[in-house]
Amino acid sequence: MYYFLTEAVKRRVILELRRYWSYHPKYPDLPDHIQGKYSFRERPQQGIVVKTGSATRVDMSPDHYIGTVRSYVYLTRVSGYNGLAIEWVREDARAIQENNGRFPSAPGIYYIELTEDREFYVDSMLDVRNEAVSQTSPTEGQLQHPFLPGTLLLYEMPAGYQLVEGVNYTANPATGAVTISRPLSNGQYLLADYRYQGPTSGPWEIYENRANNQAIPGVVLAFGRRNKKGDRMAVVVQPIRDAAALEYGGRWDLQVELNVMARDVYAQQEIADQSTVYLWGIARSRLSTEGLEMTDLSMGGESEEVYDENGDDYFYNSTITLTIQTEWKVYVPLVATLQQAIPLTPEQQAVAAGLDDDEVASYENNIRALADLGLEPMRDPFFTSKTSHFETVA
Repeated sequence: MYYFLTEAVKRRVILELRRYWSYHPKYPDLPDHIQGKYSFRERPQQGIVVKTGSATRVDMSPDHYIGTVRSYVYLTRVSGYNGLAIEWVREDARAIQENNGRFPSAPGIYYIELTEDREFYVDSMLDVRNEAVSQTSPTEGQLQHPFLPGTLLLYEMPAGYQLVEGVNYTANPATGAVTISRPLSNGQYLLADYRYQGPTSGPWEIYENRANNQAIPGVVLAFGRRNKKGDRMAVVVQPIRDAAALEYGGRWDLQVELNVMARDVYAQQEIADQSTVYLWGIARSRLSTEGLEMTDLSMGGESEEVYDENGDDYFYNSTITLTIQTEWKVYVPLVATLQQAIPLTPEQQAVAAGLDDDEVASYENNIRALADLGLEPMRDPFFTSKTSHFETVA
């Protein structure tokens, strides 16, 4: 964790310095010579070497626990595969905003398969929850989509009884047609949960240590350096924001050292002074919005290094030390969530499948309807209908 974090901070400081010095007419070659470590093939006339000094870990809590993350998306593994290519997933806030506050991808499971080390495809298996079955006759109904075999759950409402396939109904996965064994009485209706095969997209190119937000709209896929052909993983998209992961984290206080060198003493002083003013006065606020708090900046002494003993030429050096605070976070996905409560034991459910309403009401083991328990599905108030959305401010 330490070296990945410090390397990212160092690259960010190098980027800021290169951006600033690229506009200076007196030092056109300096941006190319602002690097980490002494990685020059030949010693340049001027340069800045950015190095990581010391670092102190700051614990925010004894076990580093911060809280529970509620999100539309979370990452999970596919059984039998390593699932190491994607480091983490997040919501794409900009995509949600551009979609009027609604998540742009349908709920379901999006399987990601690496067909090459630098290429992947996305196959989707979409979820349908609480779909009202369209009744075409007293005993026949039609789903909106063909469903994957084994995924259909059919409920008799408002009682909330789960019907048993082969006893209470039969269904055709290819067409989505449902046939129940007896007609529904007045006020009764059917709700269905199932999954169906969604579209496939790809190929998408993988860039190491880069993110992709195009493959699954609304989802940011962050790839690391563990990409391997044939690996698979899955991203679960939920219909509402729900508990998706436990968040652990803390903070590091980092020391970043800038070694300024130049063949001319006045050039060395000018580069050091202007870099100091820019970092502390201008770049500081911008870095703060990215989670990098620059809390201190100090100047070291000057030194000389022999360039040519015969010609009495020197390199003139000075040191700038930055103290930067930055945070680290780790998300541990919560895979299992409570989706629905059924007021029956498996034994009662098997018995209820063969009883009519009068027989259920008089059954000695007190089989109860979901409506009798006073339970209602949990729903996010901002996403209760297709037309609801977040208020937007122009």
